[in-house]
Amino acid sequence: MTITELAPAKLNLTLDVGARRPDGYHEITSVMQSAALYDVVTIEIFKNNGVVVESPGTDLPTGPDNLAWKAADVFFQETNIPRTGIYIRLEKKIPSQAGLGGGSSDAAAVLRGMRRLFGANVSDEALETMAARVGSDVPYCVRGGTALARGRGERLTALSPLPMCWFVIVKPPVAHSTAVMFRKLDEIAIANRPDSDAMAKALEIGDLAHICRLVGNVFEQALPEDSEVFTIRRQLSRLGAAAACMTGSGSAVMGLFRREETARLAARELEKAYPLTFLAPRL
Repeated sequence: MTITELAPAKLNLTLDVGARRPDGYHEITSVMQSAALYDVVTIEIFKNNGVVVESPGTDLPTGPDNLAWKAADVFFQETNIPRTGIYIRLEKKIPSQAGLGGGSSDAAAVLRGMRRLFGANVSDEALETMAARVGSDVPYCVRGGTALARGRGERLTALSPLPMCWFVIVKPPVAHSTAVMFRKLDEIAIANRPDSDAMAKALEIGDLAHICRLVGNVFEQALPEDSEVFTIRRQLSRLGAAAACMTGSGSAVMGLFRREETARLAARELEKAYPLTFLAPRL
């Protein structure tokens, strides 16, 4: 039996970072949103023992350092289902080191897929708890949609859906290491913080114009003034985006558009300079 799951990209409409915790993680507050840019995750049982991960065309790790591998291992531990060989194939479209949660979403897809594959009686809440053992963004990626994340990302509150809109997502050639970006943020005084509570209220009344005014990400303050992120932000705004900012720890930049046609034209223009440009409606 073969199971296929789509793993959507994760965007941060707001992202604030607090102090480093004793466990080494930082406190975060973020309004997260899924977008229809997908990896495809295929899972099947095979006769050999262990977990085998393949990701053709990438240099991603395929052992315990891969979150999809870790998700399969945690699933067996938490459910006490007898271990068998598991083959996982990752067809990647979400760029790596972009702040789009591709690895976390792949891991969440593995958890959902293995629940289906084994017919396991595991609730969504239990799957999210399991996901927290795999990685900080994985519980959100199990849930998807529009949600407020706190703690290290595992404490989730469902929010009213983001009104229909389209994202243009641009990944510049530079890659950002999440660990390095957190260290840079620790070294500076954060001047402005996005208001996630206000974002939640704007979502509740469906005020897209106000939502766009509240979009923000403190990681941008850790970037040099000449960062390509700011160049892309300006281009997105010039091409009609109602809001634009870096997502996650970067380096991808998202532009939020009210109209599909405007977004489509902007994506067409930006992909001339940035091949990793994607048009994706909100989920």
